[in-house]
Amino acid sequence: MPKDETQEKEPRERILEAAATLFSTKGYAAVGVREIAELANVNVAMISYYFSGKAGILKEIVLRYFDSIKAIYDKVLAENYPPETKLRKIVDELVELMKNKTIFCKVAITEMPFDLPEFADFKAEVARRHVEYIKLGLKVFEIFPENQKFSSIITPAALSLIFSHFLFYPIIPKVWQIEIDDDYYDLYSKTISTLLLDGLNGVIKQFINNKIEDGK
Repeated sequence: MPKDETQEKEPRERILEAAATLFSTKGYAAVGVREIAELANVNVAMISYYFSGKAGILKEIVLRYFDSIKAIYDKVLAENYPPETKLRKIVDELVELMKNKTIFCKVAITEMPFDLPEFADFKAEVARRHVEYIKLGLKVFEIFPENQKFSSIITPAALSLIFSHFLFYPIIPKVWQIEIDDDYYDLYSKTISTLLLDGLNGVIKQFINNKIEDGK
């Protein structure tokens, strides 16, 4: 009798996939270790062995997400493209990542419970990496204003703009009566890139005008 595809995966990967599925549908706080073990078809001891508990699973999901983001930036920024092309390629790669790893990305972005004690030390690292990677993308143009107020606005806004579709994915085909296929994602990437580029140009003008008004 052929093995189920899930059963052919290593226990560690089965645990991660099961946890990501449950976290994305029910939320981190509502999911128990036994529930994860049951879906992954492993015993609870394996979760403790590989991840030291539920918090360790979530941290692994988040770190994998950031490793994937870093790989995208390293790949694109190493190429000798014009600035606009680099930003568009970064968006293309991010959309492709989120399309193929939607559940993991959703969990990494939305399910980090910063108020829990076991995540206190992890919180600063997560925030730092988000800011670092968004800055890398914006510095393609060497226009990122080194201003904490602008940074605090642009960073979450850019991330939300790219990921918004994947949060609403289940209802989009029903509401707009459309088919979501490769052509759709090609248009999505181009549209988001243009929104980012045009928006950044507006922010730069605002920043320059503010400096002029302040006499700086």
